[in-house]
Amino acid sequence: MKVLFVASGNKSVGTVSAFVQAQFNALKEQGLEMSLYPVIGKGWKGYAKHILALRKLIRREKPDIIHAHYSVCGHLAVLASLGLRTKVMVSILGSFPPGRFKFKTQLVRFCIDHVWDGVLVKSERTRSQLDRQIPVVPNGVDLSMFNIRPMEEARNIVGFEKGKRYIVFVSNPARKEKNYPLAKAAVDYLQDDNVELVPVYNRPHNEVVDYMCAADALIMTSLNEGSPNVIKEAMACDCPIVVTDVGDVRWVTKGVDGTYVADTFEVEEVASLLKKALDFNSRTRGRERIMKLGLTKEEVSSRLIAIYNNLLSCH
Repeated sequence: MKVLFVASGNKSVGTVSAFVQAQFNALKEQGLEMSLYPVIGKGWKGYAKHILALRKLIRREKPDIIHAHYSVCGHLAVLASLGLRTKVMVSILGSFPPGRFKFKTQLVRFCIDHVWDGVLVKSERTRSQLDRQIPVVPNGVDLSMFNIRPMEEARNIVGFEKGKRYIVFVSNPARKEKNYPLAKAAVDYLQDDNVELVPVYNRPHNEVVDYMCAADALIMTSLNEGSPNVIKEAMACDCPIVVTDVGDVRWVTKGVDGTYVADTFEVEEVASLLKKALDFNSRTRGRERIMKLGLTKEEVSSRLIAIYNNLLSCH
């Protein structure tokens, strides 16, 4: 089977997001013939300029399936493949907050019904918002990379001081949807000079693992997510977690002591949960939960391949 991934290449020029690359690699390891088209540009004009180049690639590679990540890449894939014998499948990676993006939600529903050949989402919440019977396939975790390392060893690697408590924020603080100001305000609210918030971003995955294993807790205060990879990766490292109630985090973290989901975006509540996470003063059993849910990269890749086969069997 030949699969062409189409995804944003804006993270750094020509580079797709780490989770897209990880999924690409995992499918390749399963024996699929994979190719990748990174889309460099923003907005409709930025994407439209890729139509001809992508069409040339499709003609040359003749993929059985184009798997587009995010709806805008799905629109691009459809336009580039008009009249060609290939299926277009789209991963909807985020969710749709109530009262916002109404037009986008309606457009995605229309495309599910009339335009795209196949669609999957990352959480039950998103499927419910779209009100369509489509597969829910969260991204998998590479447990060989996100592995448990001795905390003291990891702290030495990342340069954490002995005796201090560290909370990591694994995302770019400049991205508004990641809501870094809430994380900072919650840490400040603790009024503890011994507790430090450390943003971790634009680093290779192997370094992120060290930070997760070194941290006393990880905080994610996003306004909107689908199935956030950072939470599953932190769980694979048995790191305590404080997270806002977005995407599928309640389902993923359910029953794992040392992980806390905020009911609100209030500073006081998030700070209170941070104190609980620090007072937990131990590692969690998050890795065990990830394995129980079947969220390893191998198991998720197998589910994707089954979806691909089903799509190709439909005329």
